[in-house]
Amino acid sequence: MGYLRCQQRLTLVQIQRNLCYATQDVRDAYKLIKEALLAPSCEKVVFILHSQGGIEGGLIIDWLLAELPHDVMHRLEVYTFGNAANHFNNPHKTAGDKQAAKQKGYSEPDSKSIGYIEHYANSGDFVSRFGVLHYAHERNAFMGRVFVALNNGHLLNQHYLHDMFPLDGKHQRALDTSRFMEMNIGFSSDGDQHVEREGPVSSFLCSSGLAEDVDGLVTDVNSPIEKSPKKKVKDFSRLWQYRNGASPSDTRRAPKFFHL
Repeated sequence: MGYLRCQQRLTLVQIQRNLCYATQDVRDAYKLIKEALLAPSCEKVVFILHSQGGIEGGLIIDWLLAELPHDVMHRLEVYTFGNAANHFNNPHKTAGDKQAAKQKGYSEPDSKSIGYIEHYANSGDFVSRFGVLHYAHERNAFMGRVFVALNNGHLLNQHYLHDMFPLDGKHQRALDTSRFMEMNIGFSSDGDQHVEREGPVSSFLCSSGLAEDVDGLVTDVNSPIEKSPKKKVKDFSRLWQYRNGASPSDTRRAPKFFHL
């Protein structure tokens, strides 16, 4: 029975990803997120996706992009872990923005429909390997920044959040430091000129194992950022600013969170 359930799950993932099939949970989540984005009292919606949720979240975003104005979509922030999707869209607001990005070699955050997208993946995570880690190198197929850590495992809490946001055992609050966030920055030598690049203003890439003096591997294939070896992952992760109920400085009211 366990084998049959696994096969059924893989079949559903393939149907959702390859045929863009919106299952009932996709439709339900789309309705909730659309209502939140259109609510006058809501200034920000934070969308957290894991594994197959990356596929479903990508389908929801495609649907929202087709129906909502860009200034509404700009309230959305997306953070994914072990993303299994084969695409992640975030188009420019105007043709002029796209032309300006082409001339500069990267896109400014305000020129894109969605304000912030960050993808976190373990290099030894099989789902990430056939998802974000593969398709992020395809031409303009996977928008957002890609952070890759030299870790194994796919579980959200055990293999991602535990390393990124370790808890104080006494007060159950996230510590102000972590092994992942303290890693030195390195840089990918991917050099893929076909991958659309985003400017360093919105968020930055992190560490890379390509240099001998760094602690781990975190690659952002979307950002041509000047090398700064004294910086650490925590200096560039926007998600890190949300720990313990805090928010980045541009937030005036508490955001609404959705998790798939």
